[in-house]
Amino acid sequence: MERNAARTRAVRVIAVPAVALLALLTGCSSGATSAPTAAPSPGALGSLSVQGPRSHLELSGGVLRRNPSGTAELAVTVRNAGSVPEHLSLVSTPDNGRATLQGSKDNTLSTAGVLIRPGETATFGGDQGPTIAFPAHPGAASPSSTADAILIFSVTGLVHLQVAVTG
Repeated sequence: MERNAARTRAVRVIAVPAVALLALLTGCSSGATSAPTAAPSPGALGSLSVQGPRSHLELSGGVLRRNPSGTAELAVTVRNAGSVPEHLSLVSTPDNGRATLQGSKDNTLSTAGVLIRPGETATFGGDQGPTIAFPAHPGAASPSSTADAILIFSVTGLVHLQVAVTG
């Protein structure tokens, strides 16, 4: 009898975690649905609304400004309409490569990126705001065209923003 009880316990030790793992893998756990991923809402050129389970970002005024020196700067306003702090951690374009981020007094730069607090707005490329600067790159997009900017945020994740190219 003790032998049967030991087998029953052994089966339970294996079966319970296996059932729990199966439920997680198939998405069938107590009626819960999988969390939605950040989904962009269509916007005008240089503008985009991105909302996820814990984040809501409003991007507007996106323009890639080419300087006579051959460098470029991305100007964009990012409003954190979500309830958690957000960090812009990386920006790149296919033609201009990876940008260098610089913080400001209100939007400090840390290893996580440029901080954008809930309910606040960061104006990148403004007089007092943080900056997104690209090095010189021989394949830079020509003026009067568009470019795809890739922005990576700590909570929202990867965001594709199509912007006008000026200069």
